[in-house]
Formats: sequence, C-alpha cells, structure tokens
Amino acid sequence: MIEPILRCARRLDAWLRLRVGPPYHAILGIGLAIEIGRNAHELMEIGRSPAGIFRITLQLVLYSALLVHQLGELYAHLETRHASRYRPPLS
Repeated sequence: MIEPILRCARRLDAWLRLRVGPPYHAILGIGLAIEIGRNAHELMEIGRSPAGIFRITLQLVLYSALLVHQLGELYAHLETRHASRYRPPLS
C-alpha cells in the first residue's frame, strides 16, 4: 500500500522539479525555515512542561533535517543545471 503512494510522490516531486525548477526547492526551504523560526519562538515561550518541550524540540530536529535535505537537493539541481549549461563542445 505504501509503495504506490511513494511512487506517486516521487513522480510528483520529479514533475515539480522539472516544471518549476529551483524555485520549487527554494519555496520548500523558505517554508521550513519559517517553521523552524516559529517552533524556536514557541519553545522559548512555552512553559516548563517536559512533554511540550520534547514535542517542539523533536519538531525542530525534524524541520532542520528536512531543511538540510532541501538545501542539498537544491544544490544538486543547480549543479546539474550548471554542468549541462557549460558542457564543452563535442569534437
């Protein structure tokens, strides 16, 4: 059951990368950065509830990992684009 969902998600991601390009990754990265900032702010304002602190800390770790992944994807996309643009002429 999960395999078809993953396959569709992969196809959608590939289609968005092809049609939108780097702005797709930039939008995702900006959204994640905003969520990280919101969670960090919430963490500072939350009471000393261990459950609340744990929940927000877990979200911060997850969003940070997703942001690192998105930045890596954006870099790979830009690197591929740059390499294809500056290929030496065929002899």
